[in-house]
Amino acid sequence: MLFFLALNVGASGQEVQTITTKGEGWFEGSDTLIGKDRAIKDALVKAVEQAVGIMVSSETRVQNFQLLNDEIFTKTEGYVQNYKILNENQGRNVYEVTIQASVATGPIKEKLDALGLLLRQVGKPRIMILVAEQNIGKQHYHYWWGYHRGEQADLTITENTIMDRFREKGFDFVDHQAQSKNIKVVPAYRVAELNDRAAITLGKQADAEVVIVGKALAKSIGSVAGTAMKSVQANVSLRAIQTDTGGVLSSGSEHAAAVHIDEVTGGVEALKKASAKISEKMMDDIIKNFQKRVGATTLVQVIVNGLSGPEDLRKFKNMLQGQVRGVEGIYERSFTGNVAKIEIDLKGSAQSLSDEIGRKNFKEFAVKVLSTTWNTIEINVTPK
Repeated sequence: MLFFLALNVGASGQEVQTITTKGEGWFEGSDTLIGKDRAIKDALVKAVEQAVGIMVSSETRVQNFQLLNDEIFTKTEGYVQNYKILNENQGRNVYEVTIQASVATGPIKEKLDALGLLLRQVGKPRIMILVAEQNIGKQHYHYWWGYHRGEQADLTITENTIMDRFREKGFDFVDHQAQSKNIKVVPAYRVAELNDRAAITLGKQADAEVVIVGKALAKSIGSVAGTAMKSVQANVSLRAIQTDTGGVLSSGSEHAAAVHIDEVTGGVEALKKASAKISEKMMDDIIKNFQKRVGATTLVQVIVNGLSGPEDLRKFKNMLQGQVRGVEGIYERSFTGNVAKIEIDLKGSAQSLSDEIGRKNFKEFAVKVLSTTWNTIEINVTPK
């Protein structure tokens, strides 16, 4: 296991991708070293391009080529840790090399995050925060969906910190204050500790694709070595849930301490520290989850209304498989009445599938898209 890790992690602890590429460089007369230098540079750029290709779809690369070229491809020294020449060949005015390069993927991911490309290619999902918080001096947890919503409309320390950190990476948030008229909180949901089902229901009402739900608590530990300074501990426990599928994208807990002469102020500082720590972990988990969708297939849920029977369903599945781009596999989950629920293994997103279905004129069925979420589509079909 240690040997395997050593192959994939550089000396600095960064994840490293070993990539073999070929490069070409032209030269005039007998200036072969100029050709060799250019060939090596060309091969290094191609190595970095391949590393980016693992994280970003080909469509995103084409649409943002100039941006990627300016910010990443032409700056190989920031990403290539080392390389060795495996083969070299001198032709007429052309020098060719084959190299094996060690490319650090961590800095590339950070740059892609900063450019917003990872989020942009999956539709920049919107997030709603449902975190109950209790700081020192408060008798109860503070949460905006509780009984006293009018009195507790202000954002919590934890919520503010999470939003600040996530927005730095390009994430968007649902403003629950602005959406309060659309969010109906039934009495059963007016509790500090929401279950996944309740959190998903509230998130869907505000059209959020992801909800971050959990609790944050700050408590006093006592005086520091007999002085007037107070030690405070904060615990933050969160989970990020995809609202259309119920899948957990990230979960975890973080702890942080602060020392201050005022316990309440110390509680604020401790909550900020713990919230910042868990935000970094959750962003990393969510982005890694998004990366799995790039270059791989996504399982999209499709609800099909209007089918007259099993034969119609068979024809519809064959139609999708043969006439819609990106469909790798179709799995029937249920068929009741004239409604079928299927899952499609797709190279793309629910939005791209919806667009593809909506603009096609199929021979067998007239198809109308009724609704689309981040990972689900509902359609109505009429046999022709």
